[in-house]
Amino acid sequence: MKIKEELKKFYNKEAKKYYHTRNKHRSDGKIILNEIKKTNKKNISILEFWCWWWRLIKFLNSNLKNKNIKYIWVDISEWLLKLAKKDNKQNVFLCEDITSYIKKTKQESLDFIIWVASFQHIPTQKEKLYLIKSFYKSLKYWWKLIMLNRSISSWFIKKHKIIIIKSLLKTIYTLWKHKLRDLKIPRKNNKKVYYRFYHMFNKKELLLLAKSWGFKIKRLSYIDKLWQECESRKKSNNTLLIWEKEVFN
Repeated sequence: MKIKEELKKFYNKEAKKYYHTRNKHRSDGKIILNEIKKTNKKNISILEFWCWWWRLIKFLNSNLKNKNIKYIWVDISEWLLKLAKKDNKQNVFLCEDITSYIKKTKQESLDFIIWVASFQHIPTQKEKLYLIKSFYKSLKYWWKLIMLNRSISSWFIKKHKIIIIKSLLKTIYTLWKHKLRDLKIPRKNNKKVYYRFYHMFNKKELLLLAKSWGFKIKRLSYIDKLWQECESRKKSNNTLLIWEKEVFN
């Protein structure tokens, strides 16, 4: 798919820069850490998709020395994986498309599934729904999916105003077949401009996704730039969603 190929090319180009500049964990790492700390289980299995954020596993290992973490990372960027392996040889790294990987995941085999700034890149509603169904299958009962995505805040609208207007016009022109919050955000690497696909989630949409396959919402909120929960989407930086697998009904 063209959208994922563009993402792959961009992150392959950015891999070395990310490796040298993104070594310290962000405050969202504490959110994930606190969720893992809530369990008394010693052996924890974690699956993270699109693992450019390899500082997370370093942070978790340094703060969870009483737990054995089986960490699996799946990414489409060969270069990000290659660099991540340099410092994390004990973990499992797989270069594969998310959807094709999750098809093969055993039922009730995972304690946590983590998406940090990556579910927002899934291009179609059909694929999103399939993934949610597959996450439900793969998680053990009463365990969790943790997801953070970019929100459509006031500063984001101001920064990308022209792109948002173009998306609005395309939505009208296609009689709403194009989704207004499907945006292609430009990012320059040397002289080449890459267009990364983003779907800008709001809380209502995430709530409906969770309900589509029986997840129980444990936490759904907007997060500001200081990584504090806030009520206002306009003041937010990300959405935070923590789902728990319960018996489907």
